[in-house]
Amino acid sequence: MTYQRVGISTKIFEKTNHYITWLNSRPILVAKVEGKYYAMDAVCSHMGCALLENVSGKYAECPAHGAKYDITTGERVTEAMIKPDVKCEYDNNTVPLKTFRVKESNGFLEIEI
Repeated sequence: MTYQRVGISTKIFEKTNHYITWLNSRPILVAKVEGKYYAMDAVCSHMGCALLENVSGKYAECPAHGAKYDITTGERVTEAMIKPDVKCEYDNNTVPLKTFRVKESNGFLEIEI
């Protein structure tokens, strides 16, 4: 396993439960859930919107259409909604979102690449 330091101090999680970082030119959502760190792609599988906000507990919600993801697994737990009872033609991206192992090293976080 190879890990890359992403420049996130664990002290940042004293003030927030999530943070966005970049890994190989892609946004990664890092969250602390029940004392453990998790990381996953920060792009909604529905239409590619950023999952930068709306993080509550172990869930991240897309601000555009409400798709909700489990941060610990990358699984989508709530479908995107454009119109009730109408399947979206854009909903053909990969689910679950890619997740990454996270470890703490000397007060900083490292993500498995």
